[in-house]
Amino acid sequence: MKKLIYLFLFAFIASSTFVSCDDDEDKIESPFKTVILGAQSNTVIDGFYSINEEKTYTMDEAYANQATIDLLCFYEEGRNDITISSPGANITEIFTGDNNPENWTVTDTTYFYQLESTVFTVAQFAALSIDDSIIETLFDAEEAKRKAKLLQADDIYAFQTEDNYYGILRVISVTQGETGSVEFEYIIKK
Repeated sequence: MKKLIYLFLFAFIASSTFVSCDDDEDKIESPFKTVILGAQSNTVIDGFYSINEEKTYTMDEAYANQATIDLLCFYEEGRNDITISSPGANITEIFTGDNNPENWTVTDTTYFYQLESTVFTVAQFAALSIDDSIIETLFDAEEAKRKAKLLQADDIYAFQTEDNYYGILRVISVTQGETGSVEFEYIIKK
């Protein structure tokens, strides 16, 4: 009888362990974050983003959280079209109102370096993990710009934030215009 009880106890523990492992697999979080940012006249989609907070903000909310803002979206016809930039990029005459980035006291700068599709592909981007050293090494500080402009689907940029976070982003989709938006995914080197 004791052997039968031990056998049932062993079977119960083993089945609990396997069930527990299955639950852990379901909880694995992707290293990629997906963000949608709206351009300056988009009243539906927030236009500012904090990488540390992993959160979007309206312009008024961003003004109240200036030190956390790494990215913003704007549209400038023909010159930049839909663009991802940062408060430190000296963007003028795009945003309006008292809380626009021209009036901020903290203007962190994020730098972007576009990766050519012959150098780094969408498939390589999708295979990245947070500990890949290539995330940092693909960023070229000498050639980096303060704007990722004229964005199109599958554009890939290496970037560095004011807080020295290195990441890579891939544009998923773009809607042009002052009420437009950009959707992208990114990964940060840990």
